[in-house]
Amino acid sequence: MPTLDSRLTCPSCGAPLPWHSAAPYTVCASCRSLLVRRDAQVENIGRVAQVPDDFSPFQLGTVGTFEQHRFALVGRLRKTWDDGSWNEWCAAFDDGRFGWLAEAQGDLVMTFAAGPAGVAPDGVQGLVAGSTWMIGKDPYVVTDVKQVSCSGAEGELARGGLDTGPMTSIDLRGPQLRFATWEVAGARAQLFVGRFVAFEECRFTQLRTLEGWGGASGRPT
Repeated sequence: MPTLDSRLTCPSCGAPLPWHSAAPYTVCASCRSLLVRRDAQVENIGRVAQVPDDFSPFQLGTVGTFEQHRFALVGRLRKTWDDGSWNEWCAAFDDGRFGWLAEAQGDLVMTFAAGPAGVAPDGVQGLVAGSTWMIGKDPYVVTDVKQVSCSGAEGELARGGLDTGPMTSIDLRGPQLRFATWEVAGARAQLFVGRFVAFEECRFTQLRTLEGWGGASGRPT
């Protein structure tokens, strides 16, 4: 990935910030400050914990393809709830879009923001498992509702607002492999829509080398 701007430095510790994408947020690798870029200025908006090491085959710089569009993983959020945690990787696409590759319980899901965060629509806070929510002309069924928080972050991120505190995560299944998530924090909410993906279809490269995994293929041996 080409470096977008190598002249930026962290306002907290002075470390260089090699921004590779147009993502507005980044985490300083030196002091863990969460930073936002506003034109040519960089502002510190808080601190985040380091993402604990896990057995994910992905890493910053992993490259893949989704529906014939190339992307690179430029950042990661670690989401935590009472019974576990999962990774959400920020995927910077060559066409300028940002997606989120969620890696949870053996499933991979690619979603895209359906719009900016805003006032939660009527009825969203009352959704429970089994409820139905219309997205476009398609009915989606709520499969899971849980309280989550962001327990760590790294790299460049396309969003940083709702992820800085506790939120309600509402997962929905649509027709075929379609998937959606409402993230609700107080009176604000944001919708992400996409679908389940198979590991093989993304043709990943630049994966981590893990013991017991098949090297560049990233598959268990």
